[in-house]
Amino acid sequence: MENSWRRRWDIIKEIIFFLIATAFVFGWCMLVLLIISFITLSVLHFTIEGIFITAIVGTVCYDIYYIVRKVKEYRKQIK
Repeated sequence: MENSWRRRWDIIKEIIFFLIATAFVFGWCMLVLLIISFITLSVLHFTIEGIFITAIVGTVCYDIYYIVRKVKEYRKQIK
């Protein structure tokens, strides 16, 4: 009984960490892209929509990497 509760709690913690990490990565991508945009203002012309799209793509790439890594860890634990 306790093992099932412990497993549920571990899954809940993983989901919460995933959401926090996703928000952090999105914020980090936005910050970096805004800084690059300000530094290269006379050379490159970024729009805020382009920055949002690029940050979302970066966040999705990180999320895919994180999920693949967790699935590999889970499969390793099962064996």
